[in-house]
Amino acid sequence: MRAPWLLPVLFFLLFVPAQAGHSPPKIFLRVHIQTAGDGMSSQETTTIAIPPNGERILIRSLPEITENDLADVQQDPSGTIRLIFNHHGQIALNAVTGENQGRILVVLIDGYVVYAPTIDEQINSGELDIPHQLNPQVMQLLQETAKKNNQQAART
Repeated sequence: MRAPWLLPVLFFLLFVPAQAGHSPPKIFLRVHIQTAGDGMSSQETTTIAIPPNGERILIRSLPEITENDLADVQQDPSGTIRLIFNHHGQIALNAVTGENQGRILVVLIDGYVVYAPTIDEQINSGELDIPHQLNPQVMQLLQETAKKNNQQAART
């Protein structure tokens, strides 16, 4: 005899996305580094246009830092946004800025370049300043992401 509940359960499993312990981020923060592309495959690099003049550069496809590394987001009275990273993000930022001086560090939020400075010194504080304001909704989503990351870290 067939179990009458089997078909509805299979239907449910086919059409409901799996959750792996947490929901996908509401905002994507990616920090990439410029590369010459020497010895790298086309899957390991991506061409991106840097504002304001649309200069095209190659960046490493895999980000150095993501929204998962965000510990806090602050805005000072002048409008500068400070991204504060957790231990993993701090180590990554320290390493990438120490090893790539003279190259461009590209900060993307939801796929848009929001900051692309040339690295002139190593950043070992784990903090990255974006010298201009961001959309208030973007700020709120970044702060919510940092809060969620901190809550998740406290549980582990």
